[in-house]
Amino acid sequence: FFPGDAAMPQEAAPGSYVLGVIPPQCMDRMFVGGSLMHPASIDALFDVPCLKLIASKVIGYTMFAASAAVKVPQIARFVSSGSVSGISSAYVHLELTSTIFSCCYNTLMGYPISTWGEMLNICVQNGVILVIYYHFTGGLGLKAALGVGFHVATAYCLLHDMLPDMQLPHVACEPVLASLPSACDVLPGRQLMAVMPTLIVLGSRVPQIALNFAQGHTGQLSVATSALFFLGNIARLFTTLTEVNDPVLLAGVLVGLLLNGTLVFQLVVFRAATARYTQEGRDGRSKKNKAP
Repeated sequence: FFPGDAAMPQEAAPGSYVLGVIPPQCMDRMFVGGSLMHPASIDALFDVPCLKLIASKVIGYTMFAASAAVKVPQIARFVSSGSVSGISSAYVHLELTSTIFSCCYNTLMGYPISTWGEMLNICVQNGVILVIYYHFTGGLGLKAALGVGFHVATAYCLLHDMLPDMQLPHVACEPVLASLPSACDVLPGRQLMAVMPTLIVLGSRVPQIALNFAQGHTGQLSVATSALFFLGNIARLFTTLTEVNDPVLLAGVLVGLLLNGTLVFQLVVFRAATARYTQEGRDGRSKKNKAP
């Protein structure tokens, strides 16, 4: 995908990176004696493989930091409106499940935090959204406890590598999963863990996209949150191609890019209808509050 990938520096231990983003191999190439004040040459400073890796690290850590607030606009909108209307139950649960699978897989594989760290922050925020959803749709009772408990148990099982191997139908083997280093008829548990986030994203986004088209508006979906996810997918595509040689993760990023792009498209196309729907909801609550 990028010229010069064959010369890409190998991943170093996190603690050996200078300023957290420059690997030791690149320090040796770009600077004399490992000093930032003594560049080796102009050509060395513009070493393409090193610049790509440094850019990927900077983007990754920036996403990690920025993601701490990526769903705050969505959470704030739920709280301020006192409603989670327009949000499907499947969307809420599958969003959280997807990020749990992603975090656990990347943790077990030992991938650099710069390539997936935002998933950790988003996972926590998805947990908050789940609690808010239960609060506005039936209260924090037994149903909420069971829902939260299910996700906690899922994370425990995944982090302990307890996901079993999956028997595949023969027709799915070669044409669909030829890139996976597994037997044709069996998908190992850890590879299944890698595939699941993509399948879950499809399961969460597609119902939400279908709901938006059916109702003609996007309900309480936040423009800011959806746009940040779309831009994050674009950035994550670059970091995945640069730092991780994993076709399953790459496929997941591409699927997320397509689906989040569709949600952004709906937010733009249905913005007028959504504004009318939101105003009608506010007017209805206002009349209810004024009623004796």
